[in-house]
Amino acid sequence: MNPAAPWKLVFGLLRHQHGAVAGYGALQGAATALPLLGALMLAHFVNLVVAGAPATELVPYAAAYAILGAGTAAMTIVITWRTTSLAWRLTDELRRDLARHVLEADLAFHRDRTPGELVTRVDADVTAMTQFLSRVIARVIAIALLGIGSLAVLAALEWRLAPPLAIGLALVATATWTQRNSAMNATVQERTAEAAVMSVAEQYLAGAEEVAALGAAAHGVERLSRPSQSLVEATGRRVRIQMRVQGSIRLAVIVAEVLMLAVGAMLLAAGSIDVGAVFLGFRFVMVVRQPLEGLTWRLQEAQGATGAARRILDLLNEWHAVPSGAQLLPPGPLALDFEDTTLVYDDEDGAAAALVGVTLRLQAGRTVGVIGRTGSGKTSLARLVLRLIAPNGGHVRIGGIELPEIDETDFRRRVVAIPQEVQLFPGTVRDNVTLFQPYDDTEVEAALQAVGLGAWLTSQPDGLATLLVSEYGGRSTNSAGGLSAGQAQLLALARGLLRQPDVVVLDEATSRVDPATAAAIADATAHLVRGRTAIIIAHRLETLDVCDDIAMLAEGRLVEFGPRLVLAATPSSRYAQLLATTVSRGKGALA
Repeated sequence: MNPAAPWKLVFGLLRHQHGAVAGYGALQGAATALPLLGALMLAHFVNLVVAGAPATELVPYAAAYAILGAGTAAMTIVITWRTTSLAWRLTDELRRDLARHVLEADLAFHRDRTPGELVTRVDADVTAMTQFLSRVIARVIAIALLGIGSLAVLAALEWRLAPPLAIGLALVATATWTQRNSAMNATVQERTAEAAVMSVAEQYLAGAEEVAALGAAAHGVERLSRPSQSLVEATGRRVRIQMRVQGSIRLAVIVAEVLMLAVGAMLLAAGSIDVGAVFLGFRFVMVVRQPLEGLTWRLQEAQGATGAARRILDLLNEWHAVPSGAQLLPPGPLALDFEDTTLVYDDEDGAAAALVGVTLRLQAGRTVGVIGRTGSGKTSLARLVLRLIAPNGGHVRIGGIELPEIDETDFRRRVVAIPQEVQLFPGTVRDNVTLFQPYDDTEVEAALQAVGLGAWLTSQPDGLATLLVSEYGGRSTNSAGGLSAGQAQLLALARGLLRQPDVVVLDEATSRVDPATAAAIADATAHLVRGRTAIIIAHRLETLDVCDDIAMLAEGRLVEFGPRLVLAATPSSRYAQLLATTVSRGKGALA
């Protein structure tokens, strides 16, 4: 990546709020005049003292300087408030863009990324940018204005001292600028190590119940220790580099002070200037030094921001494997076509294919049950239909249109997935059925009634407004005990039904529920797929009763496809043999 790219991101954020930035600049410009005015007052005060002025003449200057100091402090508070507010406004938009990018990304994007890593990038990296804009950029602007203002005032009042001040400020600016990215790589490594720690922690916390039950806590601690050690080492490297940066900048400031005092002393000895002028030149160096010392302690945030910006750009530059097109799907149920479709998850040469040369046509309005052993390619077939990943070869069409050519928004409205593992979100029953989209309550209630959750909804203390999951992720105690696994599956079916889709992809899940709930799920599934094109990944024999066709996969290949009733009546078909085998064993599981 171009080293200037992170800085372009920063300046791009500033351009988005150019009006607010201009207002801040004006405020900072006014604030810059106060310390310069203070330096002029002190220089005149020194000349009066050297000249032996009486106390009555000195007191007004002292009082005025005290008032000026109070005004400077008040202005600093106002600027800090305005800077922080502006920084959050700038980065909130970036945070939303990143969150949208991640949430809309396809499976190829998420395959090699853990939730911990993505949280670090979307939250921690953007927070680093916020701190950089509010604490570092503000100081840089203040220092630049102070330096330019000091040089201009000194050139106007005592031009002989302007060259040493210019040389000193140039040394300081050069030291700061050349060191600005010195710790960026180390900071990126530190953030990467931090993401690895969060990833391991997230995995074991998500499975805390199993970890405790199986006595795997010690193994979890041992696994966490390795990335934690890497984090400690990366932090140490970053700190060592930053200490060297602080030392070089402070050395440049000392050189500037010595240079100003040396030139001032020579001019004073020659009688060219007075003591007040020497004091003024030295004071102008000090005016710049004070905020610069504060900046050196913020270099971690500057380095963190450039590293964060680079990581953010890396994330935003990763395009979806299945891009959005512009074509709209035709109305009504949609046909699905796979033509010599091949899918390989791993990019390495010679990697095993999940799907190999699959050619399949599913007519509009029909339901196909996809069966096969674990690893046969059932889930891969569904992921292709859902545009979660792009095929490596062949074609996938919906409604006669190639997947990459379909408008993303239209596609998500017309194609709905019902997963095996149902995710409940913080919010009410209404929120969890509508997924925070605007629907009338009557539509939501009708969808719940249609899938068999009408009686359950009636039993809830606040109806659709009953809280299912709190903001902290826990099940609400106000929801009559929350949802069982079967009820959660029915709620997911209600989500799909509410959207009135034309294509449904359903990963059937009845293995963990009692027979009565399994029957309710089967009835709700039949209601959902009626009149629609549907793919059902079947795990149990009973699920296939709702299917019009059967597609059997084995080792990524389509080995049998046809009408369910015809295949069942053909003794030589694989499906008929499977039926005979499962019935003779008295089991309903297919995979």
